[in-house]
Amino acid sequence: WVTGEFLQDWKQIRTGEAYVILTLDDGIVFKVAENLLEKEHKLTLYSLNPIYEPFDVNVNEIKEVWKFNNYISAEIPEPVTPEEELLKTVANLKQDMARIKKQILPGRPEA
Repeated sequence: WVTGEFLQDWKQIRTGEAYVILTLDDGIVFKVAENLLEKEHKLTLYSLNPIYEPFDVNVNEIKEVWKFNNYISAEIPEPVTPEEELLKTVANLKQDMARIKKQILPGRPEA
């Protein structure tokens, strides 16, 4: 279970924090957000699972935003092995590098 606080003012969305977002196309998603609403009229959403690529959601596609408050579970999470942690770190670094490349070299195809 996840609990959250309804955000009426989307200017309160903070980059790097987790949100439950209701969208027109994707339904309900739980993601870490990068707030680009003011500059680009979109959010970039990142999964906690490094296998999934980040994706953009235009402000017109967003129906509701809920700030993540708590995660409630009856199960104890499995311990994270160093190998899993390393894979997550590498995946995050790849995402960061791709984003930096886009900013430095706009319009060029990714390698």
